[in-house]
Amino acid sequence: MLDIINFIALAGIFNICFFWYASTKMKTKPDPVKTLVVSFVFSIPLSFLLIAVYTTMLLYAAKIGASEDAMWEYMEQEELQ
Repeated sequence: MLDIINFIALAGIFNICFFWYASTKMKTKPDPVKTLVVSFVFSIPLSFLLIAVYTTMLLYAAKIGASEDAMWEYMEQEELQ
């Protein structure tokens, strides 16, 4: 669980830094603070999506009695098919 939280945090930080940096390099200079707020707002749905997928996976694993590692392996096999 800690890995997914770290991933979400890093993805959010990268998103915010990227939008902030991109806003400073545009020909028409938008306000970096407004761009920061917009990028933060767009990071929230991504975070909720990742949390929902991970929580659903853990609930399904608990229901069938599998471990977290078994669920990751199952998801990888499904992805390859």
